[in-house]
Amino acid sequence: MTEDQPATVDEAPLPTPVGQRIRSRRLELGLSQAEIAEGMLSPSYVSLVESGRRQPAASALAHIAERLRIDVEYLRDGVDASVRTKARLSLGRAEMALREGRAEEAYEQFTELVGDPGLNDEQSRSARLGRALSRELKGDLEGAIDLLSELADEARQTPAVQSWLDVAIALTRCYDRAGDFDMAIQIGEEARRSAADLGLESTDEYIRLGCTVLGAYGGRGDMVRSKALAAELVAAADRIGTPQTRGAAYWNASLVAESRGELALALNLVDRALAMFGEGDDLRNLARLRVAHAWLLLQGSEPEPQKSLEILDGVAENIKRYGGKTDIANFHVRRADALLQLGRLDEARTAAESALSELGDQQPRVVTALAQLSLARILRAQGEVDESIRVAALAASMLESMGASRVAASAWRELADLYRELGRADEALDAYDNALRSVRVAPRLGASLVDEEPAAGIDIARSELANT
Repeated sequence: MTEDQPATVDEAPLPTPVGQRIRSRRLELGLSQAEIAEGMLSPSYVSLVESGRRQPAASALAHIAERLRIDVEYLRDGVDASVRTKARLSLGRAEMALREGRAEEAYEQFTELVGDPGLNDEQSRSARLGRALSRELKGDLEGAIDLLSELADEARQTPAVQSWLDVAIALTRCYDRAGDFDMAIQIGEEARRSAADLGLESTDEYIRLGCTVLGAYGGRGDMVRSKALAAELVAAADRIGTPQTRGAAYWNASLVAESRGELALALNLVDRALAMFGEGDDLRNLARLRVAHAWLLLQGSEPEPQKSLEILDGVAENIKRYGGKTDIANFHVRRADALLQLGRLDEARTAAESALSELGDQQPRVVTALAQLSLARILRAQGEVDESIRVAALAASMLESMGASRVAASAWRELADLYRELGRADEALDAYDNALRSVRVAPRLGASLVDEEPAAGIDIARSELANT
């Protein structure tokens, strides 16, 4: 049959589900096609829709639904309004549980909602995203990454700007917390480029994504890129951001400033961040920010451990109520650091062990290594030197394997100094070498082929270390 030949009776299109629902409801009410069409459409148009020969436009479907005194969404997808209302209420309860830190409850509720016919496409996607975020809150970063990666792949195939940005923020954050900084940066920068191509640089979501990527750059030890990006984000947030977005920019910039030894600037930025978050109701991030503030007070040449501990004790209830496992573990680590500086060693050890207990047997995290480093310092202060060395070496190796170059180098250097104090020259030099390797400082290629002086120099260094 050619395109200009009429269809036979057998070839006539079958009524669509939409058309069938319209006809069924019209007959139920005893209305004619003309009565349905009145005011906007023609009776012939209604006839075409009912028979499946015409797909109604959104405005036409809304008119027909009004004349039929029925929910337009029911005509579109056949889901009763009561089913839709129940699903929406359930979604709201799941989102509330997530905001309040009830991770297990939220995960179960979101899981029940996945595939619920009462949710439209965007709501169904929100349920899937909530399920992933619940896993993150539970500390299951690998599970969260799996779910988020599925959403990210779908967003790439069917571009939806907002959906890609919020998924990208969460995915970048999870990779960062899992210690895979390279992947976090790759995902985050890809999303930033896509958003920039669409002219979204002036949105809060774009700035928040940048803040998440900034954290990964800092974790990897890329201080040059971190400083430049922090300045860019603070300027953008001051220009167009909401208070919460500005707070996020100040918060991340404060961490970059601290890593560069600019403690006064870091404290100033975190104070500004606290003021911004204090205007909202994001209790989880406000609690996390206070923990970051307490940690900054322990840095520098004049630490304030008592003030730091007071802040941590004041935020304990909220961090445990609203925070995830990683947040709670980090809180215990910072509390252990403060107690160590105060000389309260038994309490400090309990706090460090609480951090490790909170994380359980999950795959290694950056915060796991930080807890081990804290515990190693406490063990050393308690006189358990050999155990301290074992734990510190494990933490340093873990950090190096994650690519946390700056923190790993610091951990190796600290361990090397301890070996040096103990007169264990060979182990000290190995640890110093590991510190250099962590920041990608390799031996000069072929140096040992010139003459034997470098080897002699190492022997002299070992002798000097042993006699220190």
